[in-house]
Amino acid sequence: MVINSGEYQRVSYAISIAKIAAALDMEVHMLFTYEGLERLIEGRSDELGNVTDKNFLKKIKDALKKGKISKISTDLLDAKKLGVKIYACVTAMNIMNVKNEELVKEVDQVMGLSQFLVLSRGSISYYV
Repeated sequence: MVINSGEYQRVSYAISIAKIAAALDMEVHMLFTYEGLERLIEGRSDELGNVTDKNFLKKIKDALKKGKISKISTDLLDAKKLGVKIYACVTAMNIMNVKNEELVKEVDQVMGLSQFLVLSRGSISYYV
């Protein structure tokens, strides 16, 4: 799964898909790139500023407050417990000046797109 978008609802849904797939004993690999990479920077996983629709932003805030949905940081922890592998895109890191030590501890490895494509060859792929 390639996570290009940093929009809260898209990243949250992508992690939900990954967790369900892992719970069904599927091997899951997630590459976070460009805006999606921002969700892997320490302290930025749960930021709500990247929701395009303001009415939807209010709904997300309410759902988080009432415990109807989890924070992305919590979802990342849960995904790791289920065996999901999380990767940060080296090209996006270079463009955005992100250092390895700035990434959340849930990141398994930093890799490029070509390495990720080899890793996921023959698999079902999703682009979010």
